[in-house]
Amino acid sequence: MNQHIAQASDFARRTLPTVAGGLLLLLLWQKAQTLEWLAVKAAFSDISMLAWGVAALASAASFWAVAQYDVVAHRHLRTGVDSRVARNAGAAAIAVGQTTGFGPAVGAALRWRMMPSLGHATVLKITGFVTLSFFAAWGLIAISVALPVVSGVGWLSLLMFPLGLTATCALLLRTPRLLMLGRRFDLPSVSAFLTLTALAAVDVIFAGTALHVLLPAEIAPSLSVLIAAFTLALGAGMIGGTPGGVGPFELALVTVMPGAASPELAAALIAFRVIYYAIPCVTGAAWALLMPAHSHRQLPPLDAKLTGARAEIGIAAQNDHAAIATLSAEGVALRTPQALTLFLGATEGRLSALLPELRRVARSENRLACLYKLTARDAAEARCAGWHVAPFAVEAVIDPARHALDGPEHRQLRRFLRKAEKEGVTYGPITTPDWERMTEIHTAWEDFHGAERGLTMGRFCPLFLRDKPMFGAWLNGELVAFTSWLQAGDALSLDVLRHTADLPQGTMHGLIQTVIDHARAEGLAEVSLAALPHPSLPKRIADCAGLARFKTSFAPRWRSLYIGAPNALALAICAADIRQGILTPAPLPRSQQDIWDLDALVTPLLGPTPEDVAQHDLVRAG
Repeated sequence: MNQHIAQASDFARRTLPTVAGGLLLLLLWQKAQTLEWLAVKAAFSDISMLAWGVAALASAASFWAVAQYDVVAHRHLRTGVDSRVARNAGAAAIAVGQTTGFGPAVGAALRWRMMPSLGHATVLKITGFVTLSFFAAWGLIAISVALPVVSGVGWLSLLMFPLGLTATCALLLRTPRLLMLGRRFDLPSVSAFLTLTALAAVDVIFAGTALHVLLPAEIAPSLSVLIAAFTLALGAGMIGGTPGGVGPFELALVTVMPGAASPELAAALIAFRVIYYAIPCVTGAAWALLMPAHSHRQLPPLDAKLTGARAEIGIAAQNDHAAIATLSAEGVALRTPQALTLFLGATEGRLSALLPELRRVARSENRLACLYKLTARDAAEARCAGWHVAPFAVEAVIDPARHALDGPEHRQLRRFLRKAEKEGVTYGPITTPDWERMTEIHTAWEDFHGAERGLTMGRFCPLFLRDKPMFGAWLNGELVAFTSWLQAGDALSLDVLRHTADLPQGTMHGLIQTVIDHARAEGLAEVSLAALPHPSLPKRIADCAGLARFKTSFAPRWRSLYIGAPNALALAICAADIRQGILTPAPLPRSQQDIWDLDALVTPLLGPTPEDVAQHDLVRAG
C-alpha cells in the first residue's frame, strides 16, 4: 500500500507541473488570439538599436551571474575544474536547458559532454546543486523582496530580506549537512549561500533590465516593479516546466503590468525571448558541441603526513578523516562546513607568508579562511596583516623539567596525591589495554557527563587509542581511570580522559602527575593539559570552574590562544562553526572501509588487523 502511495506521489510530482504549464500555455494562446499581429510586428520594428544593444549587454551580465553558479558548485564539490571552464560549461548548460525545457536533464547532458572526465555522478551532483541552490536563493528574493514590491509595500522588503537572509544563514550554520537514505549531503556554506543570493539578485536585476529597455516608455512600469514582476514570472516559468517557461512566464507578467495583452508588450516579450533565450541557446549549443571536451585537473592526493605543530590536527583527522586539507606552503588545515582552519602552533614570524595561500585555498572550497589557537606572537603578526584576531582560550602548559612538588604553589596538589595514595590507588602506563573495561569506564563517564565532544577534542575509540601513549589508575587491581595523549614534537598533549563516577579523591591528580613524571624521564619539553575558554567569553561558555581548579593545582603556565579571520563577520562565523563542530561532531567511522581509510591517514601502521576491526565494531555496537 505504501509503495503504491509513493508511486502515485512521485507521478504527481513529475506530471503536475507539466500539466499546469500546458494549461497556462493554452490560456496564453487564447489571449494571443485577441492581438493584432500587424500591430505587434510594427511595435517590434519600432524597438531601437540602442534598446537592442542595452538589452544584449544586460542579458550578458545576467548570464555571467547564473554561470557563476557552476563555479560555486565545483568549489563545493572540490572537483579541481578551473573557474573559467566551469563558468563556460554552466553558461552553455543553462542557456540551452532553460530554453528547451527540462533544464536539469538537458543541463546535465551538456555538462557531461563538455567535461566527461568528471563522470556521470559528479555531473549530476553539480546539476542538482545548481538547480536547488538557485531555487533557494530565488525563493528568498521572491518572497522577501519581489512580493512586497509588487504589492506596493516595497519598504517591507528592507525588513523582510535581512531577516530572511539571516535566518537562512543561521540554519545553514546550525545544520550544515543532511542525512537522507543513509547518505550525507553537505549543504552550501554560509559564504557560498551569500554568494549565490548575490548572483541570483544580479541575474534578475539585469534580466529585468533587459526586458525594461525593450518596453515602450508609455506602458513600462518603474524598473523596480518590473524587476520584481520578472522575478515572480521567472519562478512561474521554471515551475511550469515548459520550454523557456513559455505560458506561465508571460501570464505572470501581464497579470502585474498595465496594458495586458497589448501589441507593444507582446513585441517586447518576443524581443526578450530572442535576446535572452534564442541567441544564448544557439550560442550555448554550438559551444558545447564544437568545443573539445575538457579534461579536468585532478586534485592532488591527500598527504598522509600530518605536519602541523599542534596535536589537534591528529585528533581532527581521527574524528573526520575527510576534513583534512593539505596546503602547498606548509602544514595542514582543518576543513569544517564553513571554514578552512590552519593549525600551526608557533610559526616564528612566518605566518604572514602562509595567509595568502590559506585564503586562496579556502575560497576555492567556498569556505572562510581561519586561524585557530594562535600564539600571542602569531596573533600580533596576523593583526599586522589586516586580520581580525580575538582571544578565545587559555592553555595550561607544564614544563616537566621544572615541575617540582615542593613549594606553596603545589600545596593543594600534594594534599590530593596523599589522599589517593592513602586509598591505595596505583598508576602506570597501559601496555596491554583491556578494551572491555575501558569501554565500561567510558560508558559510565558519558552517563555522568553527557555525550563526548569532538572535532578538536579526543574521542574514545580503540582504533584511535591503540598507538597512543596511555596511562591508567588502578584501585584494588581494577582499572578505574585512564588517559591518552598525543605527541607533537617534544610536547605531550591531553587527548582522552575517562574515569568512573566513584573515584577516591586525588585519583585524577595522581594520574596526571604520573604523565608529567613520564615526560620528564623522556626528556620532553612540555605537557599540555589542554585549554579552557578565555575568561573574556560569555559566562555560559567560559564557566568551567571545576576544571580550572583541577588544572590550577598543577601550577601550570597559562598560555593565551587566539582565533583569527580576514574580517569581523568571518571571525564570528568561523568561531560559531568550530564550536558547532565540537558540540555536534561527525559520527565515528562505522564501516570497515571507513576504518581502513582512516587508519591509512592517522596511524603509521599498514592497516588494522582483523582483531582490531572486530574489537572496534564490538565497542561501537556497545
